[in-house]
Parts: sequence; structure tokens; C-alpha cells
Amino acid sequence: MRRFVLFICTAVSFVVSGCSQQYPPGMPKLYPATITVIQDGQPLVDAQVVIINDDPAVSWSAGGNTDKNGRLKLRTLGQYDGAPLGKYKVGVEKMEYPDIDLPLNPPYGNEKAMKEYQQLVKDYEDNTFILVDRKYSLDNTALSIEITPGNLHATVDVSPAIRKKAPPVPKG
Repeated sequence: MRRFVLFICTAVSFVVSGCSQQYPPGMPKLYPATITVIQDGQPLVDAQVVIINDDPAVSWSAGGNTDKNGRLKLRTLGQYDGAPLGKYKVGVEKMEYPDIDLPLNPPYGNEKAMKEYQQLVKDYEDNTFILVDRKYSLDNTALSIEITPGNLHATVDVSPAIRKKAPPVPKG
């Protein structure tokens, strides 16, 4: 019986240690941080959020997508729960896309199919909208947060709500 208990304990320790997440070399300690995004006083659902450290020497970024409550749990490099401590600029984007299935490749060699494809592309572009002002995109944002051991949640406001036609996708 004693061997059986020792075997079970050893097996459990291997399983538990095998389940621990392996981090890339040099990754700092991650803290379970969250962000809530609001727009016009309401939670912003399905927005993409990215945070970049203010210190250019720190290359660890984090982000995610907001849930139905406008909240997201930050994930570093898209796969590790949490974010390192530090000051960050915050980029928020949200687009509205039409329910149009575009083929991955144009139907070269078939003139009728190519015209239909070009019309689909035009309809897609005509019905794609920006829902968060570009001043909140990562390139332009003035939004910032600080993640400290005592502050692991932040709220950012991307008001006012907009619905602007998105620029066409560059050709070529």
C-alpha cells in the first residue's frame, strides 16, 4: 500500500509539473491583469486591445478581445495569461464587417466569375465600417495604463461611438 501511495504521489507531481506553462527565456513575471473598454458609457464588445510598454527596451506586449462586458484578460504574446508590470500605451480597434464570403483568390481566366468577384469585393468594402476612432489605434493613441501589484485592472474610454466607412484595401 505504501508503494502505491508513493507511486500516486510521484505520478501526480509529474503531471502537475508537466502542466506548468513554459515561458520564453527572459520573460518577466506576469500578473493577471484586466482591462474594461467603454464607449459612450457602455461596454464595448468584441474590440481588439493591444498594450505596448512605454519603455522601448521592453518588448513584451499583451492584449486580447473584449467580452460581452467590454472586459478582457490580458495575455502576453497571445498565449500567456497576464502581463508584466509597467506603464503601457493602449490601442483599441473595432471594425464591422459584412457577412460576405470572399474567395481567397480571384478567379483568374473566367471573365464572368472575375466580374462577380470584383462586385463582391466592392460590396465588402462598401459595407466595412470603423467603430472606434482611429485616434485610439496603437499608432495614434493617447490612452495609457499602469500595471502595478496593487493595480491589476484598468478602464479605458474610447468615446464617442462612430461608424465610419473604412478605407479600401490597397490593391497590389
